[in-house]
Amino acid sequence: MREPFPRFNLATMSGVFPGTRTLVFQRVRLAPRAAQSEPAGLRWARVLWYTDPPACRVEWEGRSDASAEEGEELLQIGSPAPALLGQQLVDALAAAGWQLVSCGSCGHWQPLSLHTADGLGSGRCQVLGTTDSGAGHPALLSADSTLLVQSVLALSCAAWQRSGETRCQETQERAAMTPIPRRAERESDERWTWAGQLRRWLGRPPTADRQSWEERLVERSGLGAGADPCFACQGRIANLGALVVATPEGDKETFSVWRCRSCYTYYLNDWIDRWERTDSLETEERFYRLSPPEAIEVLAAIDQVLYADHPARRHGRGAQRDWMLSFLAGRPVLSHQVRQGR
Repeated sequence: MREPFPRFNLATMSGVFPGTRTLVFQRVRLAPRAAQSEPAGLRWARVLWYTDPPACRVEWEGRSDASAEEGEELLQIGSPAPALLGQQLVDALAAAGWQLVSCGSCGHWQPLSLHTADGLGSGRCQVLGTTDSGAGHPALLSADSTLLVQSVLALSCAAWQRSGETRCQETQERAAMTPIPRRAERESDERWTWAGQLRRWLGRPPTADRQSWEERLVERSGLGAGADPCFACQGRIANLGALVVATPEGDKETFSVWRCRSCYTYYLNDWIDRWERTDSLETEERFYRLSPPEAIEVLAAIDQVLYADHPARRHGRGAQRDWMLSFLAGRPVLSHQVRQGR
């Protein structure tokens, strides 16, 4: 009988639970092997990474199935290698009768010789966009852009389909992933220059002089930008763009695209603020999982709106709100919360 792994990290005296990166390595979704292109019966599991001794443990999380016991072990992998963990998990789960539902097991995912900060393998998403965002679509975005890269264990999107063949990893060595620059770092010095003051006086956005759409993409600064945890890997998600519109009741509704800094998973957030109208501090929030091409489509649409993140101009953006709602129609919701302050 195998000895159970300790529930606590004795080196740091911290427990094993979602919300920390101490021993929790990744959250993944599993489906029975009978599921095909549209997996049914998805269940959450945790992948725990141990270094002494080297091992990988997969256990049920239990939040999507009331009958599953929290922490119940599914399988163990001895002496795992982070760069090969995706294929090792696929093989081990297949032997246990389960299918890993992540980017690494999707037919649209092509492995690359890139690795995440955790040492996991990464690949390029080859999903095609499903809608036309109109003028300004990022045609200059190259096929090998790092914006299309996803971790092997990144959360699956609505376009996931089972991979029917074994794919070979590219042998050409690539440079490490270049992080997306942050707006605060770019603007900290520019705002005090004569050119920056003249640009603000003329009412021109600070990114108007950039040459390409991809260069204008930065991580936004502000409350919560880069502070919320990823749904999959416990890394931090950063905000890449936001569009503020008005609901039919006059409330502020913000559509924003987020990207995890660790596994590169994209999310779309639909946040409605009802504070001013109801005086109850009520907010409603939905999260959706997007593939990289879909996220780029949304960011391209946001890029066409001047001062898209400013709420003062929200009442004149009815067409943009209709486009967003049409884009999200029928898309599965990853998370839905309604909060009331008083």
